[in-house]
Amino acid sequence: MVRLPAGVSEGEVWRAIAEPDSAQMAVAMDGGMVNIRGEGWKEAKIVAVSAVETREEGSAEPVVKLTRTSYRAGLWEAARFANQQWAEGCRRGLEKAQRVVCVSDGAAWIWAIVAMCYAPRCIEILDWWHAVQKLWELAFALWNQEEQHSHAWAEEQKALLWAGNLRQLCRELRRLCPRGEPLPDKIRLALGYLFHHRWRMRYAQFRQAGCPIGSGSVEAGCKVVVQERMKQAGMRWSRAGAQAMLALRSILLSERWQEVWPTLAPVPKLA
Repeated sequence: MVRLPAGVSEGEVWRAIAEPDSAQMAVAMDGGMVNIRGEGWKEAKIVAVSAVETREEGSAEPVVKLTRTSYRAGLWEAARFANQQWAEGCRRGLEKAQRVVCVSDGAAWIWAIVAMCYAPRCIEILDWWHAVQKLWELAFALWNQEEQHSHAWAEEQKALLWAGNLRQLCRELRRLCPRGEPLPDKIRLALGYLFHHRWRMRYAQFRQAGCPIGSGSVEAGCKVVVQERMKQAGMRWSRAGAQAMLALRSILLSERWQEVWPTLAPVPKLA
């Protein structure tokens, strides 16, 4: 006779925890807009889960490549999307991964989900190009966009950020924006953004550790899952139709069609 653990009743099924495709797995989240009839443009949220492959090529930093990317997308509010992306993460074995890396933009809803689902073992990284974009916004706010000095300053700060020299970058910003003086809104918002995400911008350390620093996987997902099929000229969708199409696109582009489709539309057996 099999003795059941305490608190488990007969007939309950234990969920098997999936094995990850690699010791290090990457998660990235983003959103894309879809035109819904009667509602206007609504955000479709999407998660991309990838295996992270690294190899040494004689340089100080390993070469990082994301492979076997899968997607899950839908017209969900952040709370429901948190459950959906967690389901995809569990299916891909993130619970057993030695390291989970999340690379995304600075949207608050993304990092709230990361804190809820993956902290404290997750390495959080602000997408490199979003950080660089904020540096350019600062440069254009500090100097006229047409002035050559703004371009030179932005490239200098970009080099500091790439090298992981955040302290020197902050000193430079402090020199240009001393305390006690009112700041224009654009400068204030960009400075607040960089300060809030400062510990997610240790790019030199992240690269040396073999972590990806770009969110290209989910940006590609926004393009192929959402835009290429659902944002053609004049397209408007019912909410149910959009939700169904996002689900089917996610399955197809995750290379799971042969696995999932028969369960959705079983082929009748011939007599």
